[in-house]
Amino acid sequence: MPDTTSPMPEASMPSTQVASLLAAVAASPAAAEGMRAVTQRESEFTSALEAKLTGIALHPPARELADQLLDAYWSDDQRRQQTLERDLTGREVIIGSGFHAAVYAAVRALSGHPRPVVCERGQRAGGTFAMTSRPAWYLNSRNRAGGPGLAGDQRTSLNHLPGAPVQAANLSMMEYQTNSDMAFVIRLTLAQFADVVTQARVLSVAGDGTTAEIEIEGRGRLRAGRVIDARGLGDPSDQDLANATTILTFAQFMARMCGTWPLRGVRRAAVIGGGDSAKCAVESLLGIGPQPPMAAAALDSVDLIDWYSDHLPSTCEAWQEDIRGRYQAIGRYLRPDRYGVRRLEVIGRRARPVALPAGGLVDGRSYDLVVCCTGNQETPIDGLDIDSFSAYATPDGNTVALAHYDLPAFRVGPHARLRFTSRERADGLAEIPGNAVSMFRTAPTTPALAATLPPVRRG
Repeated sequence: MPDTTSPMPEASMPSTQVASLLAAVAASPAAAEGMRAVTQRESEFTSALEAKLTGIALHPPARELADQLLDAYWSDDQRRQQTLERDLTGREVIIGSGFHAAVYAAVRALSGHPRPVVCERGQRAGGTFAMTSRPAWYLNSRNRAGGPGLAGDQRTSLNHLPGAPVQAANLSMMEYQTNSDMAFVIRLTLAQFADVVTQARVLSVAGDGTTAEIEIEGRGRLRAGRVIDARGLGDPSDQDLANATTILTFAQFMARMCGTWPLRGVRRAAVIGGGDSAKCAVESLLGIGPQPPMAAAALDSVDLIDWYSDHLPSTCEAWQEDIRGRYQAIGRYLRPDRYGVRRLEVIGRRARPVALPAGGLVDGRSYDLVVCCTGNQETPIDGLDIDSFSAYATPDGNTVALAHYDLPAFRVGPHARLRFTSRERADGLAEIPGNAVSMFRTAPTTPALAATLPPVRRG
């Protein structure tokens, strides 16, 4: 097995895993077409690696094969156990495999530090964006090249992943890219700059101040030089209400939308919640989200959608005035169409569903399907409760993470729950609670932490 503890020499040099992926795609007649086509424009890319990965991403058969290869590599149990049995006291372990895990791993490796080990509790690496293997919803940031930055800065792109071997803007021509585009970038970045261990559920973290002892369910304990807690938004807070058939969480609903005949038999639906997840669920129910792999307007069209939220506009005019451009298309469904039919109604109150044998009940109304999008909650890990952390600032004075009082551990991304700054409050960003975990706030903080933390001291 190759030595993965050495730092990555150059961003343009593929890791062993990525080199293997490129070779497998090139050897497949059905998948190699994308890489061959992009060679005509290779001079427009920063490296041959970026050009090849772009060719794979733009060619559906190649992208599907690449995703299968990544999953197969990360699911190999012998490789997983060998990774966890290594001496990791001179390396970092990242909990979670989403956007912030990929950002941290890329910046650390490109700064000359050893490749981090990423522990993902599920079977599929990639975080929230990878909850489905097919396109399921659109991202909020426009699809254009750029870098991380503050909201409203037109010279940046919130979908930029610092250090990634390919950027999401390379992957499609759509105005707003899909979750699977960003997931592919995240997964390639992890393959390039980290050692990923899937089905590695962290139960507890303890230590002596210089190293951390990590307990992993069914796989014993390992010692690491530093822990980066990048668990993202957490788990659905309404999962105890869902039955996975007629009452669904957002993740369960999106998985359904990627299946066969996703809205079969659904004529009356309810969505509970008013955040971005709820808006994406409504788009899917209206048929203006990413196209499901097998669906037809005559067979999978929802007649009526009741949207339960106490802070959303209920008229088309108010929607156009108050809601940002990304979700403007929803507003026109708040008024009757040319036939006098109104498919969407915002009901201005909170609600709690009740499961029925063949549907769901909300405020006395029955529905074929109920989608709960009421936020997320943390799944505790012993030793990493948020009360054990305090704000951590980089040398320029910006708070970018939380640092543990006793352990070499940091919380990053939305999981850090960073407080609004005085500038953000003055700009009015704090008036929208959802901004607390928005990518425009969290995307720049993790690379700043990764670029400024000192090397891990081997215990």
